[in-house]
Amino acid sequence: AFAWQVGVGATVKGVCGLLFGFILAPVLHELGHYVFAVANDMRCVYLKCFCFRFVLTNGKKRFSFASPFGTDETQVIPKSGGNMQKRARRYAVGGLVFSGFFLTVLLVSGVLTTVLADANYFVWGLVPYFAYLFFLNLPAFEYASGKTDGLVYKGIRRGYDAERVMVSAMEIQGQLYEGKRFSEIDESWYFDLPQLCEDEPLYAVILDLRYRCFLDKDETEKAGDSLNRLAWLQAYLPEKEIEKIAVELTYMHAVSGNLDDAEASGKLCKDYLKTDTATAKRVLIAYCKAFGKSDAIPTLKAQAESALKNEPVKGVAEFERRLISKLTD
Repeated sequence: AFAWQVGVGATVKGVCGLLFGFILAPVLHELGHYVFAVANDMRCVYLKCFCFRFVLTNGKKRFSFASPFGTDETQVIPKSGGNMQKRARRYAVGGLVFSGFFLTVLLVSGVLTTVLADANYFVWGLVPYFAYLFFLNLPAFEYASGKTDGLVYKGIRRGYDAERVMVSAMEIQGQLYEGKRFSEIDESWYFDLPQLCEDEPLYAVILDLRYRCFLDKDETEKAGDSLNRLAWLQAYLPEKEIEKIAVELTYMHAVSGNLDDAEASGKLCKDYLKTDTATAKRVLIAYCKAFGKSDAIPTLKAQAESALKNEPVKGVAEFERRLISKLTD
Protein backbone atom coordinates (compact mmCIF):
# COMPACT_ATOMS: atom_id res chain seq x y z
CA ALA A 1 0.00 0.00 0.00
CA PHE A 2 2.82 2.43 0.85
CA ALA A 3 4.62 1.48 -2.37
CA TRP A 4 1.47 2.16 -4.41
CA GLN A 5 1.28 5.67 -2.95
CA VAL A 6 4.85 6.30 -4.09
CA GLY A 7 4.36 5.09 -7.64
CA VAL A 8 4.28 2.21 -10.09
CA GLY A 9 8.04 1.58 -9.89
CA ALA A 10 7.95 1.19 -6.10
CA THR A 11 4.89 -1.07 -6.37
CA VAL A 12 6.65 -3.35 -8.86
CA LYS A 13 9.64 -3.62 -6.52
CA GLY A 14 7.37 -4.44 -3.58
CA VAL A 15 5.52 -7.15 -5.50
CA CYS A 16 8.79 -8.65 -6.80
CA GLY A 17 10.15 -8.70 -3.25
CA LEU A 18 7.01 -10.44 -2.00
CA LEU A 19 7.16 -13.09 -4.73
CA PHE A 20 10.90 -13.67 -4.21
CA GLY A 21 10.24 -14.02 -0.48
CA PHE A 22 7.95 -17.00 -1.17
CA ILE A 23 11.02 -18.76 -2.60
CA LEU A 24 13.84 -17.44 -0.42
CA ALA A 25 12.21 -17.77 3.02
CA PRO A 26 11.58 -21.56 2.95
CA VAL A 27 14.96 -22.19 1.31
CA LEU A 28 16.80 -20.35 4.08
CA HIS A 29 14.63 -21.96 6.76
CA GLU A 30 15.46 -25.49 5.60
CA LEU A 31 19.08 -24.45 5.04
CA GLY A 32 19.17 -23.62 8.75
CA HIS A 33 18.12 -27.17 9.62
CA TYR A 34 20.71 -28.51 7.19
CA VAL A 35 23.59 -26.40 8.54
CA PHE A 36 22.79 -27.22 12.17
CA ALA A 37 22.47 -30.91 11.29
CA VAL A 38 25.87 -31.01 9.58
CA ALA A 39 27.42 -29.07 12.48
CA ASN A 40 26.12 -31.79 14.83
CA ASP A 41 27.53 -34.70 12.83
CA MET A 42 24.40 -35.61 10.90
CA ARG A 43 23.92 -36.41 7.24
CA CYS A 44 21.06 -34.99 5.21
CA VAL A 45 19.15 -37.66 3.28
CA TYR A 46 16.16 -35.58 2.16
CA LEU A 47 15.58 -31.87 1.75
CA LYS A 48 12.55 -30.20 0.24
CA CYS A 49 12.14 -26.42 0.15
CA PHE A 50 9.67 -24.52 -2.04
CA CYS A 51 9.79 -26.46 -5.36
CA PHE A 52 13.28 -27.92 -4.94
CA ARG A 53 13.96 -31.42 -3.65
CA PHE A 54 17.22 -33.22 -2.93
CA VAL A 55 17.24 -36.95 -2.09
CA LEU A 56 20.19 -39.12 -1.11
CA THR A 57 19.65 -42.57 -2.63
CA ASN A 58 22.27 -45.34 -2.55
CA GLY A 59 24.94 -42.79 -1.73
CA LYS A 60 24.00 -40.53 -4.66
CA LYS A 61 22.37 -37.11 -4.41
CA ARG A 62 19.43 -36.63 -6.75
CA PHE A 63 17.73 -33.33 -7.54
CA SER A 64 14.14 -32.96 -8.68
CA PHE A 65 11.31 -30.47 -8.65
CA ALA A 66 8.36 -30.81 -6.28
CA SER A 67 5.08 -29.06 -5.63
CA PRO A 68 5.68 -25.71 -3.91
CA PHE A 69 2.53 -26.36 -1.88
CA GLY A 70 3.92 -29.56 -0.34
CA THR A 71 5.38 -29.66 3.15
CA ASP A 72 8.93 -28.35 3.40
CA GLU A 73 11.17 -30.61 5.45
CA THR A 74 14.71 -31.77 6.11
CA GLN A 75 15.43 -35.39 7.05
CA VAL A 76 18.78 -36.42 8.48
CA ILE A 77 20.52 -39.43 9.98
CA PRO A 78 23.20 -39.07 12.68
CA LYS A 79 26.68 -40.24 11.70
CA SER A 80 27.56 -41.08 15.30
CA GLY A 81 25.88 -41.85 18.61
CA GLY A 82 26.10 -40.01 21.92
CA ASN A 83 24.73 -36.75 23.32
CA MET A 84 21.76 -37.20 20.99
CA GLN A 85 19.20 -35.16 22.91
CA LYS A 86 21.29 -31.99 22.75
CA ARG A 87 22.21 -32.58 19.10
CA ALA A 88 18.56 -33.19 18.18
CA ARG A 89 17.53 -29.93 19.90
CA ARG A 90 20.08 -27.99 17.91
CA TYR A 91 18.95 -29.58 14.65
CA ALA A 92 15.30 -28.83 15.45
CA VAL A 93 15.95 -25.16 16.17
CA GLY A 94 18.21 -24.55 13.15
CA GLY A 95 15.40 -23.37 10.88
CA LEU A 96 14.14 -20.88 13.47
CA VAL A 97 17.63 -19.47 14.00
CA PHE A 98 18.16 -18.88 10.28
CA SER A 99 14.64 -17.50 9.73
CA GLY A 100 14.96 -15.18 12.73
CA PHE A 101 18.40 -13.99 11.73
CA PHE A 102 17.47 -13.12 8.14
CA LEU A 103 14.17 -11.55 9.24
CA THR A 104 16.14 -9.29 11.58
CA VAL A 105 18.58 -8.39 8.80
CA LEU A 106 15.70 -7.48 6.48
CA LEU A 107 13.94 -5.37 9.11
CA VAL A 108 17.13 -3.50 10.03
CA SER A 109 17.97 -2.96 6.36
CA GLY A 110 14.45 -1.76 5.62
CA VAL A 111 14.42 0.71 8.52
CA LEU A 112 17.92 2.06 7.78
CA THR A 113 17.21 2.60 4.09
CA THR A 114 13.89 4.26 4.91
CA VAL A 115 15.39 6.58 7.53
CA LEU A 116 18.71 7.38 5.86
CA ALA A 117 17.64 7.33 2.21
CA ASP A 118 14.67 6.32 0.06
CA ALA A 119 12.68 3.30 1.21
CA ASN A 120 13.72 0.06 -0.49
CA TYR A 121 10.39 -1.54 -1.32
CA PHE A 122 12.01 -4.72 -2.61
CA VAL A 123 13.45 -5.33 0.88
CA TRP A 124 10.12 -4.46 2.52
CA GLY A 125 8.42 -6.86 0.11
CA LEU A 126 10.61 -9.68 1.39
CA VAL A 127 9.61 -9.12 5.01
CA PRO A 128 6.01 -10.47 5.16
CA TYR A 129 6.67 -14.08 4.23
CA PHE A 130 9.88 -14.25 6.27
CA ALA A 131 7.91 -13.00 9.27
CA TYR A 132 5.03 -15.37 8.56
CA LEU A 133 7.29 -18.43 8.35
CA PHE A 134 9.21 -17.48 11.49
CA PHE A 135 6.17 -16.82 13.66
CA LEU A 136 4.37 -19.85 12.22
CA ASN A 137 7.12 -22.16 13.53
CA LEU A 138 8.02 -20.33 16.73
CA PRO A 139 5.02 -21.26 18.96
CA ALA A 140 4.72 -24.80 20.31
CA PHE A 141 1.74 -25.76 18.12
CA GLU A 142 0.73 -28.76 16.05
CA TYR A 143 -0.99 -28.01 12.75
CA ALA A 144 -2.64 -30.40 10.32
CA SER A 145 0.66 -30.55 8.40
CA GLY A 146 2.64 -31.49 11.51
CA LYS A 147 4.46 -30.06 14.51
CA THR A 148 6.17 -26.69 14.52
CA ASP A 149 9.90 -26.43 15.15
CA GLY A 150 9.06 -24.82 18.47
CA LEU A 151 6.96 -27.81 19.56
CA VAL A 152 9.59 -30.34 18.48
CA TYR A 153 12.28 -28.43 20.37
CA LYS A 154 10.07 -28.22 23.46
CA GLY A 155 9.24 -31.92 23.22
CA ILE A 156 12.91 -32.91 23.06
CA ARG A 157 13.88 -30.61 25.93
CA ARG A 158 11.05 -31.75 28.20
CA GLY A 159 11.12 -35.40 27.15
CA TYR A 160 7.67 -35.75 25.61
CA ASP A 161 6.79 -39.29 24.54
CA ALA A 162 7.11 -38.88 20.76
CA GLU A 163 10.33 -36.92 21.04
CA ARG A 164 11.85 -39.49 23.42
CA VAL A 165 11.20 -42.17 20.82
CA MET A 166 12.63 -39.89 18.13
CA VAL A 167 15.86 -39.37 20.09
CA SER A 168 16.16 -43.14 20.66
CA ALA A 169 15.67 -43.84 16.95
CA MET A 170 18.32 -41.24 16.12
CA GLU A 171 20.72 -42.81 18.63
CA ILE A 172 20.20 -46.22 17.01
CA GLN A 173 20.83 -44.71 13.58
CA GLY A 174 23.98 -43.00 14.84
CA GLN A 175 25.39 -46.23 16.24
CA LEU A 176 24.49 -48.06 13.03
CA TYR A 177 26.41 -45.44 11.07
CA GLU A 178 29.43 -46.07 13.31
CA GLY A 179 29.37 -49.76 12.38
CA LYS A 180 27.30 -51.58 15.00
CA ARG A 181 24.68 -54.03 13.81
CA PHE A 182 21.12 -53.77 15.13
CA SER A 183 21.69 -56.57 17.64
CA GLU A 184 24.88 -54.97 18.98
CA ILE A 185 23.09 -51.82 20.16
CA ASP A 186 21.86 -51.70 23.75
CA GLU A 187 18.27 -52.97 23.93
CA SER A 188 17.21 -50.01 26.09
CA TRP A 189 17.24 -47.81 22.99
CA TYR A 190 14.61 -50.10 21.43
CA PHE A 191 12.40 -51.01 24.36
CA ASP A 192 12.75 -48.63 27.34
CA LEU A 193 10.37 -46.19 25.71
CA PRO A 194 6.84 -44.84 26.22
CA GLN A 195 4.00 -46.41 24.25
CA LEU A 196 2.84 -44.26 21.35
CA CYS A 197 -0.46 -44.24 19.46
CA GLU A 198 -0.48 -46.28 16.28
CA ASP A 199 -1.09 -43.23 14.09
CA GLU A 200 2.04 -41.53 15.42
CA PRO A 201 4.73 -41.83 12.66
CA LEU A 202 7.44 -42.61 15.20
CA TYR A 203 5.50 -45.67 16.35
CA ALA A 204 6.17 -47.25 12.95
CA VAL A 205 9.79 -46.07 12.98
CA ILE A 206 10.68 -47.75 16.28
CA LEU A 207 8.66 -50.86 15.35
CA ASP A 208 10.69 -51.20 12.15
CA LEU A 209 13.94 -50.89 14.13
CA ARG A 210 12.75 -53.57 16.57
CA TYR A 211 11.93 -55.87 13.65
CA ARG A 212 15.48 -55.54 12.33
CA CYS A 213 16.92 -56.05 15.80
CA PHE A 214 14.96 -59.30 16.25
CA LEU A 215 15.91 -60.42 12.75
CA ASP A 216 19.58 -59.76 13.48
CA LYS A 217 19.30 -61.86 16.66
CA ASP A 218 17.67 -64.74 14.75
CA GLU A 219 14.51 -64.32 16.83
CA THR A 220 12.32 -65.03 13.83
CA GLU A 221 9.01 -65.29 15.67
CA LYS A 222 9.42 -61.90 17.36
CA ALA A 223 10.61 -60.36 14.09
CA GLY A 224 7.53 -61.71 12.32
CA ASP A 225 5.26 -60.32 15.03
CA SER A 226 6.81 -56.85 14.70
CA LEU A 227 6.52 -56.99 10.91
CA ASN A 228 2.87 -58.05 11.06
CA ARG A 229 2.12 -55.16 13.40
CA LEU A 230 3.79 -52.85 10.90
CA ALA A 231 1.63 -54.27 8.14
CA TRP A 232 -1.50 -53.38 10.13
CA LEU A 233 -0.41 -49.72 10.09
CA GLN A 234 -0.79 -49.26 6.34
CA ALA A 235 -3.63 -46.77 6.76
CA TYR A 236 -1.24 -44.39 8.54
CA LEU A 237 1.82 -44.85 6.30
CA PRO A 238 2.89 -43.26 3.00
CA GLU A 239 3.03 -45.45 -0.07
CA LYS A 240 6.83 -45.68 -0.02
CA GLU A 241 6.82 -47.11 3.51
CA ILE A 242 4.10 -49.62 2.61
CA GLU A 243 6.32 -50.82 -0.23
CA LYS A 244 9.23 -51.35 2.20
CA ILE A 245 6.98 -53.43 4.45
CA ALA A 246 5.94 -55.54 1.45
CA VAL A 247 9.65 -56.10 0.72
CA GLU A 248 10.27 -57.47 4.20
CA LEU A 249 7.07 -59.53 4.12
CA THR A 250 8.30 -61.13 0.90
CA TYR A 251 11.57 -62.00 2.62
CA MET A 252 9.95 -63.40 5.76
CA HIS A 253 7.43 -65.49 3.81
CA ALA A 254 10.21 -66.81 1.56
CA VAL A 255 12.51 -67.91 4.40
CA SER A 256 9.50 -69.43 6.21
CA GLY A 257 8.46 -71.39 3.12
CA ASN A 258 5.10 -69.63 2.67
CA LEU A 259 5.35 -69.57 -1.11
CA ASP A 260 1.88 -68.24 -1.92
CA ASP A 261 2.24 -65.35 0.52
CA ALA A 262 5.77 -64.63 -0.71
CA GLU A 263 4.52 -64.41 -4.28
CA ALA A 264 1.61 -62.14 -3.30
CA SER A 265 3.87 -59.79 -1.30
CA GLY A 266 6.45 -59.77 -4.09
CA LYS A 267 3.87 -58.43 -6.54
CA LEU A 268 3.28 -55.43 -4.25
CA CYS A 269 6.96 -54.44 -4.31
CA LYS A 270 8.07 -55.62 -7.75
CA ASP A 271 9.40 -52.17 -8.69
CA TYR A 272 11.58 -52.02 -5.58
CA LEU A 273 12.92 -55.52 -6.20
CA LYS A 274 14.23 -54.30 -9.57
CA THR A 275 16.51 -51.76 -7.86
CA ASP A 276 20.22 -52.31 -7.24
CA THR A 277 20.00 -52.14 -3.44
CA ALA A 278 21.42 -54.86 -1.20
CA THR A 279 18.03 -55.28 0.44
CA ALA A 280 16.37 -56.00 -2.90
CA LYS A 281 19.04 -58.58 -3.74
CA ARG A 282 18.73 -60.21 -0.31
CA VAL A 283 14.97 -60.61 -0.77
CA LEU A 284 15.42 -61.98 -4.29
CA ILE A 285 17.96 -64.51 -3.03
CA ALA A 286 15.49 -65.70 -0.38
CA TYR A 287 12.74 -65.80 -3.03
CA CYS A 288 14.84 -67.79 -5.49
CA LYS A 289 15.94 -70.18 -2.78
CA ALA A 290 12.34 -70.79 -1.70
CA PHE A 291 11.20 -71.43 -5.28
CA GLY A 292 14.19 -73.62 -6.18
CA LYS A 293 15.79 -71.15 -8.61
CA SER A 294 19.31 -71.68 -7.28
CA ASP A 295 21.03 -70.81 -10.57
CA ALA A 296 20.28 -67.11 -10.08
CA ILE A 297 21.63 -66.94 -6.51
CA PRO A 298 25.39 -66.51 -7.27
CA THR A 299 24.68 -63.57 -9.59
CA LEU A 300 22.35 -61.95 -7.07
CA LYS A 301 24.93 -62.40 -4.31
CA ALA A 302 27.61 -60.71 -6.42
CA GLN A 303 25.24 -57.84 -7.17
CA ALA A 304 24.45 -57.52 -3.45
CA GLU A 305 28.14 -57.33 -2.55
CA SER A 306 28.59 -54.59 -5.13
CA ALA A 307 25.64 -52.66 -3.69
CA LEU A 308 26.95 -53.02 -0.14
CA LYS A 309 30.11 -51.14 -1.12
CA ASN A 310 27.93 -48.03 -1.64
CA GLU A 311 26.00 -48.40 1.65
CA PRO A 312 27.11 -45.46 3.85
CA VAL A 313 25.68 -46.93 7.07
CA LYS A 314 28.22 -49.57 8.05
CA GLY A 315 25.95 -51.31 10.55
CA VAL A 316 23.21 -51.75 7.96
CA ALA A 317 25.77 -53.10 5.49
CA GLU A 318 26.95 -55.69 8.02
CA PHE A 319 23.34 -56.57 8.84
CA GLU A 320 22.50 -57.19 5.19
CA ARG A 321 25.76 -59.07 4.59
CA ARG A 322 25.02 -61.41 7.50
CA LEU A 323 21.50 -62.18 6.29
CA ILE A 324 22.75 -62.84 2.76
CA SER A 325 25.48 -65.14 4.09
CA LYS A 326 22.90 -67.16 6.03
CA LEU A 327 20.98 -67.68 2.80
CA THR A 328 23.95 -68.61 0.61
CA ASP A 329 26.50 -70.40 2.84
